[in-house]
Amino acid sequence: MSNRVTAEYLADDGFAGIMDEVALPPAFRAAHGDRLLPRPFFLAERVATALADDLTACYELLLSLPGRLFDGDVPRYAAALGMPPWEVELMTGARPPLHGRADLYRVGEEFKLLEFNVGSQLGGADLGAVPRALLEVEAFQDFARSWDIGHVDPVERLVRAIGVDSRVAVLEAGGALAKYAKGFASLAESYSRHGLHAEFGELHEVTERGGWAYLNGTRIDVVLRFFAPTSDDVLRRAHRTVVHTPLDSYLYGNKGALSMLSQHRAAFTTDELALVDRLLPWTRFLDADTAEHCREHRADVILKSCGEFAGVGIFAGWQYDDATWAEILAECAGLPFVVQERVTPTPERMHGSTVDWTATWGVFVTEEGYAGANIRALPADGSAVVSYGGDSATKVTGVLTYGP
Repeated sequence: MSNRVTAEYLADDGFAGIMDEVALPPAFRAAHGDRLLPRPFFLAERVATALADDLTACYELLLSLPGRLFDGDVPRYAAALGMPPWEVELMTGARPPLHGRADLYRVGEEFKLLEFNVGSQLGGADLGAVPRALLEVEAFQDFARSWDIGHVDPVERLVRAIGVDSRVAVLEAGGALAKYAKGFASLAESYSRHGLHAEFGELHEVTERGGWAYLNGTRIDVVLRFFAPTSDDVLRRAHRTVVHTPLDSYLYGNKGALSMLSQHRAAFTTDELALVDRLLPWTRFLDADTAEHCREHRADVILKSCGEFAGVGIFAGWQYDDATWAEILAECAGLPFVVQERVTPTPERMHGSTVDWTATWGVFVTEEGYAGANIRALPADGSAVVSYGGDSATKVTGVLTYGP
């Protein structure tokens, strides 16, 4: 069941077209204007805080996996995740600061963790523009006051973490900066709104001098990394420039790490297991035993590539017939994949529509705790994977909190 604020909001037909009144920033509208849902989502402050506390504790468990399961041998841990040795060689061994976005389904009053994406390369932070702009709409303000509605902006929390006075470079690689130009323009707009000017460039444009990274002649204090592991080691030479977050984040945002949490129960305390069971669906690496389980329970499992993102390498068993499913399992055998128990989310509704929607909640967390959230959603009869980049039918919106 939806929370009381959502129920009251949907019961008021006066809000049916309110998103048309929202004055969104121009770069944001260019990037997302045709993909916006017709309403925002709402989350109780106490729920947001408790969920962020659980996710923070989950992150600590992820960081502890090499020590608990591999005697502190990080290369062996990485190999178990299916990461190639050359990637591990690029990592520094530093503890990555917590900057993550957990992708969750809401199931009744609880949330189930599908993926925990860790690193500065997270999409959707600019969707904090939606609740900010909505709170400026006069027709919404009385409702907002009556429920003590506010919001937390993920970009604002990021800026606080790196420092508004830092000289920042946002780096991509392989032409991705041009490919996703509208999205990066929206992000730059969000940074500027919070007082941060950032230079945008590609990794090959960076030079090193005196231990500092330089982009377009500007010395860089902090790099916000949007590129994947690469053999270019210019940033390793530029050791005085901080990379937020380091490549080590990939060790803990890998889906295989969640499998280790779910599977190795003897490595955790009773309280830690309670946290894992509260958050995480049954998750296992794909091997001979779990492949057999997949064949027998096709309608109840989903197969996910450990290191991919944006909906790539995900196969929902219930969307295939037995023969095709068997072929998929055979093709994925021996590759780094996990099998996860199917989670059926509570459907979401929109004004004036009888269509149910499937929503993925993207909840941001930093060292400060809850750092905002966004929504990606599809009609419930659509794809099993709610992916903004992978499915043009996916729409997005922001999340407001209400108190106490």
